[in-house]
Amino acid sequence: MSAAFMLEVENVTKVYRLGRIKVPALRGVTLAIRPGEMVAVMGPSGSGKSTLMNILGCLDRPTGGAYRLDGEEVGKKSDRELASIRNRKIGFIFQSYNLLPQLTALENVELPLIYRGLPARERRRRAEEALVRLGLKDRLRHSPRELSGGQQQRVAIARALAARPEVILADEPTGNLDSRAGEEILAVFQELNAEGITLVMVTHDPNVARHSERILRLADGRIVSDERVRPQERISARELLAVLPAAEEGVNEK
Repeated sequence: MSAAFMLEVENVTKVYRLGRIKVPALRGVTLAIRPGEMVAVMGPSGSGKSTLMNILGCLDRPTGGAYRLDGEEVGKKSDRELASIRNRKIGFIFQSYNLLPQLTALENVELPLIYRGLPARERRRRAEEALVRLGLKDRLRHSPRELSGGQQQRVAIARALAARPEVILADEPTGNLDSRAGEEILAVFQELNAEGITLVMVTHDPNVARHSERILRLADGRIVSDERVRPQERISARELLAVLPAAEEGVNEK
């Protein structure tokens, strides 16, 4: 395996068992993503997108084939080893935000850092820095129910950033947001990617996918296309935000 790849899966299969029935979710997927790439993954329901993301995120193991993360074979590691890799290298962002309602924004961002064993002062510093960067300086002590959808997604991004991951995996990150709020999230993604973070996002929206530099399409557990987005066709979120109407106060959810 060349060190040129951050994520590499080779002839990966995944088969789930429902009683005596075998259900193939991935059928010999081979894929290599370089450090600092921004890749969109598209495909209909049941195409294998979520299964692929779970394997890339070390949340599941392939049935067959190999998966290497930053040059390290991880496909057959133990649950404890996978948890350690996730904690050190991968940040997750979900459509539903996955914030704990009883915690403030600051506490939600700090929480994963506790599992890394960071001292309280360092946890607080990192969490505050991430939230301030995401434009939430005045929302540190707010609970999720006091935040709009776009703000909650920014907290989720800050939570991922505070751990300083090498890879961010995002599952329909704009799915619950209106056009402007979604575009603001995509602007953050493009900025993070420009700084060198490898970013993979699942989306059903072709326009969201065109914010990336590469689009993968899955069908029936196989990659059916892998195309580069030409620079002149790639959407710049910041440029699009400049012409979109300003958001109404408190309104940015679908």
